[in-house]
Amino acid sequence: MTTHTFSCHVIGNGTLLVQCTERLLGDGHRVLSVITENAEVAAWAESRELPVHAPGKDLAARLGTESFDWLFSIAYLKVIPDDVIGLASKGAVNFHDGPLPRYAGLNAPVWAIAAGERTHGVSWHLIEGGID
Repeated sequence: MTTHTFSCHVIGNGTLLVQCTERLLGDGHRVLSVITENAEVAAWAESRELPVHAPGKDLAARLGTESFDWLFSIAYLKVIPDDVIGLASKGAVNFHDGPLPRYAGLNAPVWAIAAGERTHGVSWHLIEGGID
């Protein structure tokens, strides 16, 4: 059986990024760097010998010229600059903690509980610029 792998950068500030990145690595994908402001996430990345970048104006330049397939935004609550999104040859994908469009915005699980939902889900969607 042939496995198709891809290359990516991941961006986020919480433990969900760690769990998702561990899954990516376990499945044999190439994680080129972790982009985070969280010291604990950065320490984890460094323990896995993954380069760490802080978000910021010059992030696109700091990511370098190596081509990569995907940018995964994992529970990252800031707008990613278009020049960073544009670096990913296949696209940028965002994790949202609720089914879209029904539970858009922040605190989707809380709103689902308050509404008495019996089931809940998450969404992974392409980032196409602007705020989703």
